Amino acid sequence: MSLSVVSSPDIQTHSLPDTDPWWGAWSAFLVVGCFYLTQAVGIFMVQMVAGFNMGLSKGINGLENLDQTWLLPLSLLVSTIGAAMVSWQIASHRARPAMEMDWFWRFLATSHDFSGLWRFVLLGLSLGLSFFALTEYGVLPPDDLPQPLFDAMIAAPLVLKVCWSLMFVLLFPLIEETLFRGFLFTGFAQSWGSGVAGVFTTLAFVAVHMPKVLEYWPALLAVTLIGALTVLIRIRTGSLVSGIAMHSTYNGTLVAAAFLIQPAS
Repeated sequence: MSLSVVSSPDIQTHSLPDTDPWWGAWSAFLVVGCFYLTQAVGIFMVQMVAGFNMGLSKGINGLENLDQTWLLPLSLLVSTIGAAMVSWQIASHRARPAMEMDWFWRFLATSHDFSGLWRFVLLGLSLGLSFFALTEYGVLPPDDLPQPLFDAMIAAPLVLKVCWSLMFVLLFPLIEETLFRGFLFTGFAQSWGSGVAGVFTTLAFVAVHMPKVLEYWPALLAVTLIGALTVLIRIRTGSLVSGIAMHSTYNGTLVAAAFLIQPAS
């Protein structure tokens, strides 16, 4: 089976071969929406169960604080992986025709030249360093700017610091790129062409990050730039791997910067 809709930069065609998986705009939107709904429910359920557990273990010295430290990353990790599994299942069942067993790996890296991946790593590094320089020496963020995930990562013990870093650098970019530049972009491009798909995908990506970036325009600029560049990379290379490499490197640069500047704060 060949995924020409993914591997060809000219993704605007509406007459795809019968062997190509077809989602369309509505199915793609459903996949992404179900991910975030399932993730929210999963976080609530994990925290509710953990809260009940902490209530039972109250009075044991140190145990309650330890549970509180693990609660956020554990609930985020479990709910994200669970939501991803739900979304992949929906994508598999709503594809027309049904996809072969290796559809996801073909979808992720069709016709990709891994020898040129360093260019996208370098681009992500440049973006991360530029954002760090802007926020550290240019437009300083307000003291009350909410950064719950980064604050939790910095305050965590070493083992949790590693877990947070892996989520920021590996898990989140992989899932976000697959959802937005994968399913959402492909579905909208199949229905309305790559131009509309690119604009809508970027706006949707900014929208889900909006609570974190509304109060600080450099963050809004960075999220918009990442969303737009990964869409362009997706169209140009026909692969999700390039965008994942750039996104992961960008996140990794910010994580490293957060650890480096913490002792001086």
